[in-house]
Amino acid sequence: FQSWHPSSLLPYLGSCLLLVAFAVLHEALASWRVSFAKRNTPAAPHGYIAMAGSERVKEKSLLQLRTANSFLYTANITTGYMLMLAVMSFNVGYFLSVVAGMGLGHFFFFNKPWHLEMARVDACCETTVGTS
Repeated sequence: FQSWHPSSLLPYLGSCLLLVAFAVLHEALASWRVSFAKRNTPAAPHGYIAMAGSERVKEKSLLQLRTANSFLYTANITTGYMLMLAVMSFNVGYFLSVVAGMGLGHFFFFNKPWHLEMARVDACCETTVGTS
C-alpha cells in the first residue's frame, strides 16, 4: 500500500483504530464460521460427526452449507492476510493495533461456553475444533 503512509499523528491514530476494528472483524468472522459449522454439523455419540441421515443436513442441502461455509472461510482468510500485510510493515503501532484488535475480538465473539472447550489454536496457526 504505497499511498498508506500517514505523515502526522491524527491520520496515524486513525490508521491504528482502523486496524483495531478490522482485527475485531477478523475474529468476528472466525467466530461466526465456527458457530456456523457447529450449528450445521450435529455431533453423534463419542464426538463423531453425524453426517449421513442427519435431520439437520436434510433440512438444507449440502451444497448450500458448503457454499456458506466457504464464503465465511474466504472472508476470514482474506481479512487475516490483509492484517498480516499491515503487521509486515514493521510498524510497532500497527502491530500493537492488530494484536489488541484480535484480543478484543476474541474476547467479545468467542463467548459461548463451548468456545472454552475447543482448541482454538493447536501448535502454530492451525484452527481446530476439539472433541472432548
